Amino acid sequence: MRFVRQIVPIFFFCAIVFAQGSPDSTKKSEQNPPVKVNILNVCTPSAEDQRELKAALAHAPKSPIFATDYEISRGVSTVQPGSSARYVRLRRDFKTDFPLATIQYSLSTDPESTVETLVFRGRDVKDLLALSIEDNLSTSASKPAAVIASDTPASRVRVERLGKSTVALARCEKVDQSEYEPIFAQASSVLAEYRRVLKLQTLLANDVAWLNSSSSANRALEHRPKTH
Repeated sequence: MRFVRQIVPIFFFCAIVFAQGSPDSTKKSEQNPPVKVNILNVCTPSAEDQRELKAALAHAPKSPIFATDYEISRGVSTVQPGSSARYVRLRRDFKTDFPLATIQYSLSTDPESTVETLVFRGRDVKDLLALSIEDNLSTSASKPAAVIASDTPASRVRVERLGKSTVALARCEKVDQSEYEPIFAQASSVLAEYRRVLKLQTLLANDVAWLNSSSSANRALEHRPKTH
């Protein structure tokens, strides 16, 4: 009996510890739910993704009619510690009977690159949440003013859809992308058309001159003799 009395308390003690430990384990699993990671294949999108990209690009109106209002902004953003970028943005609304709601054009420049981005946002998010077209150039090779005055080809296309994964296509080195040239050409055509439709050289003349002054200053710093 003495042996039994010693075993029983030990058994109940272990049961209590286990019971107290179980909720903690459940609580931890609730606090740290499994993370789902979607890998975006931008170099070689599937046939289905290609169809999505083409369909989204086809949404861009050939002859858009804008609302009277528009907005222009400019500023400076930090790229990384010790380095900053200047940017200008133009936002316009489409007329209410268009399938797209707004369009935003941005041009940013830093010591390394000049990036031009055109973003369309859908009116009915069930069809299209956002379409963005981008080109990326070396700042040392192109001034911002030259970028908006020329038909620089698109280097990246991205489509965001409600309740679905994002699809994208980007230029990738050492990858045969001949299959995707029609999509790049379609995106480049839309980008070129909207540079003219938005009248960027007129509306953004002063702001782009401000960007050019930053670009020239960056080049002067790059070529300044180093002191020891």
